[in-house]
Amino acid sequence: MMSRYQISIVLVLRSLLRMPAYWVPTLLFPVLLFGVIGSHESPGLPTTFAMASFAAYAVIGVGFYQFGVSIAMDRETQWERYRRTLPGATRPRIVSQITVGTVFAFAAVLLVIAGGFLMMRPDVDANAIIRLIIASLAIAPPFTLIGIALDYLTSAKASVPVANLVFLPFAYLGGLWTPPGRLPETVAAISPWLPTRHAGEIVWATVGPQPFPWESIWILVGYSVLFIVVVAWAYNRDERQRYA
Repeated sequence: MMSRYQISIVLVLRSLLRMPAYWVPTLLFPVLLFGVIGSHESPGLPTTFAMASFAAYAVIGVGFYQFGVSIAMDRETQWERYRRTLPGATRPRIVSQITVGTVFAFAAVLLVIAGGFLMMRPDVDANAIIRLIIASLAIAPPFTLIGIALDYLTSAKASVPVANLVFLPFAYLGGLWTPPGRLPETVAAISPWLPTRHAGEIVWATVGPQPFPWESIWILVGYSVLFIVVVAWAYNRDERQRYA
């Protein structure tokens, strides 16, 4: 017999697979954008740099759109309102969302890597690819938390435009589309303060010669703690508004 966690995971996975408007762009857009932007890089290290950038971009997109959009839509359904009144329903829901999000993020990263080898000639070995996959998944927590915060702070109709307004500028300002050294001066001054920049520093180190940026890990941990507080506040605010 399936546990309530397994049932919840299956339900979340099936519901998202029935929404091609979610999973098709989430999985395909990063690799397509990589082909458009990353293809202008020369073979060698710049290509691997671009591949790592878009692997991070893919994972961050799952955090924003699965948690910031799909949950916002679910929150306004009658089923979700009923489920939140049940005892012990919150933990399986969170676990299932994180599990399914990890599956989608892993698939999106693999597509970016496969696209890199099909369209370009990245100078990386198998160990670097494994490090890149692990690092890409490891940077997910702060962006997942940002997505959850958006979930509880926006309506279903506003969730998509708000997620775009946050996610797309974050990706550009963080140097995921354009290497930090090529950013305009004003943007370059802002970039080091953003979590996307530090996510980039981590994945770039897995495929490049630079030392691993441990300070970026601690900065992402700090962002995670900050958004845990924001999520807790937003969740309690939503509970008061809907069920008080």
